[in-house]
Amino acid sequence: MYKLTNRKFDFKIFFLAYLSFFFLLVSCTKDTTTAELNLANKFVANKIWYLDYAQTITNGTVIAKNYIGQSTYSVNYLKDLTIKDSDGMNGTYTIEKINGQLQIHVLAKTNGNNTIEYIYNIESIGSSSMVLNYLNGGSTIRQFFSTK
Repeated sequence: MYKLTNRKFDFKIFFLAYLSFFFLLVSCTKDTTTAELNLANKFVANKIWYLDYAQTITNGTVIAKNYIGQSTYSVNYLKDLTIKDSDGMNGTYTIEKINGQLQIHVLAKTNGNNTIEYIYNIESIGSSSMVLNYLNGGSTIRQFFSTK
């Protein structure tokens, strides 16, 4: 049989072990956002991305356009964080995570030397395919890209 003082001592040991485990768990947590951003940058950079398919979604209605096999929009995200696209825009880009959403932020100049800024939400990304979306008025534009 344990004495009352031994039970208090056992509780103290348990409590200290629990605190130690808690601090170990907290201190070993990885920064997943940094890893996610690095991976997204690796997938995006130094490739020409071709627009294969686009959807315009308005009030639940989907209008689709297929560009496979056609000369269409392409964008080149370079490793030095610059961007060039087939419409003649040149600028810079960053990949960020805002409110839990991976995004590509672009600041570019058009052929007419006008500055344009736009933000794409990254729905999915891989080594040869990428799905982006953005809002345009009351519609969501979803774009499906691939590398060739």
